[in-house]
Amino acid sequence: MSEDSSKEIAVVFGSGGGIGFEIIQELKKSNQFSKVYGLGRNSNPNINIFDEKSYENVANEISKHNLKIKLLINAIGFLHDDKFKPEKKFQEINIEYIKKSFSINTIPTALILKYFTPHMENKKKSVIATLSARVGSISDNYLGGWYSYRASKAALNQLIRTASIEYKRTNKNLIVVALHPGTVNTNLSMPFLRNKKYQTTEQAAKKLINVMLNLNEKDSGLLLDYNKNTIPY
Repeated sequence: MSEDSSKEIAVVFGSGGGIGFEIIQELKKSNQFSKVYGLGRNSNPNINIFDEKSYENVANEISKHNLKIKLLINAIGFLHDDKFKPEKKFQEINIEYIKKSFSINTIPTALILKYFTPHMENKKKSVIATLSARVGSISDNYLGGWYSYRASKAALNQLIRTASIEYKRTNKNLIVVALHPGTVNTNLSMPFLRNKKYQTTEQAAKKLINVMLNLNEKDSGLLLDYNKNTIPY
């Protein structure tokens, strides 16, 4: 990485995913940032989301060039794979599925907050946003099921809420939010799209970016949907 330290940059985790990739494309087209960095397994620098040292190394790379981040987005997420799928009842709970859900949906945000907060713009507004989900809302849970995914997203929401309280004391210009992208036509959602209205990744990315660029300090700590409506935790 090398960039004029006076210019603002954006960083997107999950560059290989459907929404993450599209967010990067839309941010580049917006011309609002001098550089947009996409981070993933195959990026340069790359990120291993299961290795804490990897987060520290990438953060240090930014620090080395005195770069300040104006917008940081975590688009990493996991719902199912060839081995695991969302549980319909308690009897389907599997410890490896729970571990994987938290390892991908929750812990990366904690490590991003730990290592990247010091490199966020602090003299004017900056934003850390992480993709969450409406099903992570405890008070909005009327259907049940999906234990691992719901729990990992609820924990993610708590991280954002707690961090926002700390940042009000340490960096009042930093806004942190959890965002619900809606139902989007991605590999994550594909098995569950039948008879549902959904957005394309491009549509979702545009709406999410619009929300992120129009946040204010009162929004910090909230779970918001793609139309900036507040979802109760």
